[in-house]
Amino acid sequence: MKWIVSLLLIVFFVLQYRLWVGEGSFAEMVLLKAELNTQQMELDRLKDRNAKLQGEVADLISGQQAIEEIARSELGMIGQNETFYQVLEK
Repeated sequence: MKWIVSLLLIVFFVLQYRLWVGEGSFAEMVLLKAELNTQQMELDRLKDRNAKLQGEVADLISGQQAIEEIARSELGMIGQNETFYQVLEK
């Protein structure tokens, strides 16, 4: 009878160890949930960025206005029949 109780106690402590410390424990689950939340936030940020880039690509494909806007803002180009004025601040 003593050896059955001893065996059951050993099994109990092994299971408790795995529950609190071992593989698949509560602590590991908390860490994995935190990592999952971090990755989900990064995924959401990247999805927003991709949507903006897809909109920009669609604008570039569909119309001349987007191309002109980028040429003006990034390259400093001016159109025909336009006069360039540079204002210098003191």
